[in-house]
Amino acid sequence: MRSGHDLSISTNFTPGAGIFLNEWFLLPLWSAAVLLALLSGVAPWPRRAFGGAFALLVASLGLPAYPHILTAHVNPDYRLQFFITLGVFALIIAILLAGSLRPWMRMACFIACAIASAVPLIGYFAVKPAVEALYRSPVGVGLGWWFTLAGVVLLLAPAGAKILRRFTPKRAVQSPVAADAGLH
Repeated sequence: MRSGHDLSISTNFTPGAGIFLNEWFLLPLWSAAVLLALLSGVAPWPRRAFGGAFALLVASLGLPAYPHILTAHVNPDYRLQFFITLGVFALIIAILLAGSLRPWMRMACFIACAIASAVPLIGYFAVKPAVEALYRSPVGVGLGWWFTLAGVVLLLAPAGAKILRRFTPKRAVQSPVAADAGLH
């Protein structure tokens, strides 16, 4: 079994796997970091800072490993991964400084993170034949994929429910007596 991080590295060097960018395997990681920032962005400052630090820590897992990080900005194998991770850092900081985003912006971020988290599973099936040919044995979907997706869903569900409550129309509460009498 290969993890998403392993696939992001190995597909860079796997013949026939170039049809899917290796950075796409890190999308659930970056999405989880952005979702953590979105959830922390509405909290009071002490909790916002703690949640933001945790979001930055999660995002930092997308950086290339040592010693590749030392030259990642000029190395074509790691450049995109390096700069996307820096972009996620900037997005997290912007979310934390902005505090509460407009509901439509939050909803767009949540939808983008949900879609981004599902992309690697599609990519896995796209590169699976090349990886199986390299290992000369079948390769399955490990628990890590399902744990990652479950974690993103757990981050997405409460925030998505909160946003949907804002968009649902409020129903007027009527007393049963007024409703029976036709008084509105």
